[in-house]
Amino acid sequence: MNDKHFSSLLIVAIFATLLAVIAVHYFPEKRYTVIPSSNARIYLDSAKLPDGTVTSEWLDDSHNNFRCNVPPDFTGSYFNCSLVADLSSSATKGINLAKYKYLELQISYVGGANRMRVAVRNYNSAYSNTNDANSSKFNAAVIHTSELVKPLRLPLTAFSVSDWWIGQYNIPILQAQPEMTNALALTIDLAGNLTPGKHDISVQKLEFIGEWISPENWYLFILGCWMLGIFGFAAYRLVQLYRKTRADSKIIEELATNNEQLKTETDKFRRLSTVDALTQSYNRFGIDKVVSTLMAASHDRFKSTPNFALIVIDIDHFKRVNDRRGHDAGDRVLQKISAIVQDSIRAVDFLGRWGGEEFVVIMPNTGKEFAGELAERIRIAVSESVFEPEQPLYVTASFGIGAQHKDEDFPSTFKRVDNALYKAKEMGRNCCVLAEDK
Repeated sequence: MNDKHFSSLLIVAIFATLLAVIAVHYFPEKRYTVIPSSNARIYLDSAKLPDGTVTSEWLDDSHNNFRCNVPPDFTGSYFNCSLVADLSSSATKGINLAKYKYLELQISYVGGANRMRVAVRNYNSAYSNTNDANSSKFNAAVIHTSELVKPLRLPLTAFSVSDWWIGQYNIPILQAQPEMTNALALTIDLAGNLTPGKHDISVQKLEFIGEWISPENWYLFILGCWMLGIFGFAAYRLVQLYRKTRADSKIIEELATNNEQLKTETDKFRRLSTVDALTQSYNRFGIDKVVSTLMAASHDRFKSTPNFALIVIDIDHFKRVNDRRGHDAGDRVLQKISAIVQDSIRAVDFLGRWGGEEFVVIMPNTGKEFAGELAERIRIAVSESVFEPEQPLYVTASFGIGAQHKDEDFPSTFKRVDNALYKAKEMGRNCCVLAEDK
C-alpha cells in the first residue's frame, strides 16, 4: 500500500466514523409490546364480593377494558382488582426486561382514584418460591391518574421494590434493589384509598422500549474498530518491513556465496545447451565449462581443501545390455543410473555424461574421503535397483575416486581417477577404488 492509497483509506475511515457517530441517534428503538398484539396471556385478578358481584370484570371481548367494582363498605388499603399480563413460559422462566429503558403506557381511566400502580413481578431462586406466587419480587411504580390524559413514557428507573414485600419476606439489603431480569408478569391496579363505585380502566398500549445498542457501547465499538485498524496496519507494515529485510538479506547472501555464483553459472551453461538430452545431466561441453569455472577459483592460496573431488563411473558390461536387450533398454538404463546418481549427490555437485556409458561427478571443495563414501552409496543404490521391471535386469557399475592436487590441472586429475576406474574393472567390477596420490 503506497502513501496515496493509505491517505485515501484514512479519509474514508474518518468520514465513515463521523457517520457512525451521528447514526447512533437514528437507530430504531427495540420494542416489546405487551398490549396490543402480544403473546402474553392477559387476565383479571378478581374476587367475589358478599353480594355476589365480582371485584373486576371485562367491559368487552378485547381484554383491554375492565372495571373495578368497589363496594360502599370498602375501607382497606388493597382492593383485589388488577389486570395481569403473564410474561412467563414456565413457573420460573420469564423474560429479561432489564435490557429496556422505558415502559410506554397509554391508559384511559374514569373513576375517583388518584393513583394507579404498575408492577413487574421478577423471579429469582435466591428469594422466590414456586409454591408462593407473592415471593417473586414486587417492582412497582405509582402514577397519578391525572398523568394518563396522554401517552406516558415511564423510565424503568422509576420502579422500586415495595416495602411490604421486603418486610413480608425479610429481604436483605443486597436483594432489595429493583430487578427485572426474569419478569414473570406485569400488573396494573389502583392504589391508595379507593372511593366506592365503578372504576373503568382502558389499556390501549403497554410497550417496553429500549436501545439495540447504547451510545456508550456504540462509541466503544467504533473505538475498538479504530484500535483494531491501527493494530492491523502496524502489523501489515511490520510484515512488509520483515519481508523487505529478508529479501535484502537474501540478496546479500546470494552475492556473497560461491554456491549462488556456481548456480548462476549452471543456469548459464544450461541455456548454452550444455545438457545431455538423454540423461538430463551435463554433456561433455557442460563439464568443460564447470571445470573451467572451478579451475579459475583454484588460485586461492588460503584454501585448505582441494578445489574439487572427482568420481568417474562406468556401467559394467553395458555392451551386453545393448546387444541382448536393444538400445532402447540401454537408454533406459542410462537414464535410471543418471537419476540414481542425481538423487544421491549434493545440490552443489555436478553430474555429467562423459561419453557412452561413462559418467563423471565433480564435487567442489570436497576431499576424496567424502567422495569415496558417496561413491560407495551410489554403487550400492545401483546394484540394488531394479532395471526393466517386466524383464528384470541386474546392473552394476565401477567407480574411480580422487581429489585434485594443488596446482594440478583437470586432465591430470582425470587421468589418475580413470586409472583407478580401470583398476576397479580389473578387480572384478562393481567396486570403488581411490586414485593414487602421485
